[in-house]
Amino acid sequence: MAVNSSFLSFDGGIQQLEGEDTSIILPAVIGTISGIGIGGNVLVLLVLIYIFTRQRESEAYVMLGNLSATDLLILSLCAPVRALTYYKRTWTLGLTACTTTEWIQHSCLAVKAYTLLAANQARHNFSSNPEEHSRFRPKHVLVTLVIIWTVALVFPIPDIVFSRLKEDGNISLCVSESPTYSQDAMRLYSKILPMAIYVLPIILSTACHIRTIFHIKPSAHDETLVARQYESSLLFLSIIAMNALMMLPEWAFWVWVRHSSAERCKPPAGLLIFGQVCVYLSSAFCPAILLTMHVPLRESLSNLCSLLACRGAKHRLKGNGDEMRVVVTKMLDERACVSTLCKIERHSDASCQTLPDLQHFWSERRNTTVIEDGDPLPWERLNQSNVEL
Repeated sequence: MAVNSSFLSFDGGIQQLEGEDTSIILPAVIGTISGIGIGGNVLVLLVLIYIFTRQRESEAYVMLGNLSATDLLILSLCAPVRALTYYKRTWTLGLTACTTTEWIQHSCLAVKAYTLLAANQARHNFSSNPEEHSRFRPKHVLVTLVIIWTVALVFPIPDIVFSRLKEDGNISLCVSESPTYSQDAMRLYSKILPMAIYVLPIILSTACHIRTIFHIKPSAHDETLVARQYESSLLFLSIIAMNALMMLPEWAFWVWVRHSSAERCKPPAGLLIFGQVCVYLSSAFCPAILLTMHVPLRESLSNLCSLLACRGAKHRLKGNGDEMRVVVTKMLDERACVSTLCKIERHSDASCQTLPDLQHFWSERRNTTVIEDGDPLPWERLNQSNVEL
């Protein structure tokens, strides 16, 4: 730390780690989380696009799409920067990336928090007055998204101001450094930023969520709708709780670094890395929660998979041409023959079972041998002399 600076912290990941294992394990862990999370968020966006093509727009679906898009940005822009930094152990991305890496991540985290707040507010408005808020209002949704992104991009601007490159021997370091004359302003900023994009959105989202639950009225006429409302409430409560728990280490260590008075009071590097990994785990867990707990999304995903499977089969039939048609025709002929034989066999079996007496009659008529004991006129062969009168 320089003499004229009040604090110094690494941006974009810690660039002076000890141990060779960290340069392999950490990039592998972050890369795995990013790959899984990117795939999940892309799948959620595809399902939401499929829902919108079926004319089922709603403000809550737009907010879920914005949430997935924000997680996709975090995993595709911020996570690779950390993985590369831990692998190289130096900063290799230039001054522009150094000054914007923390700003982009904090802006995306703010968008996530405000999007959850807007989604819960939309659900509360719909539950309190369904007739007025049942229609999709594109202008209202567009204004809400513009406000969310504007506020989220403005709040972390001091991250750009205090980030800079420093040379330490043969390596470059990307750090966030506050001069002594701005110490008071930076301490105030370190309190305002977590409150504005972490604490207050979670408190307000929870309050909206609790009000929405109390507005759900049991109905004997439409039990399915009530069950869906409770499932949706559980979904948003799970996302809020997961987001709050996963973001807590990152913001706790961020405040700790800026308020520690001495170098020995700084948080350990392992805890800082743990907080960063939790941020990316949050973005990877969110699509899993949406696709498993949100019933309309789950049903739309099943319908989309069935539609893609049918189109793939149709494309293969067209591509193979006459050969495939011949194979299909043979298969249909074989199935028709098998079906016909089965019908004949069942018919013959039924005939045999319905006329058992006729079968016995004809089998008896084929036997031409007359048994002695069954002669109907036995007295004609008796000896007249032995007959007693």
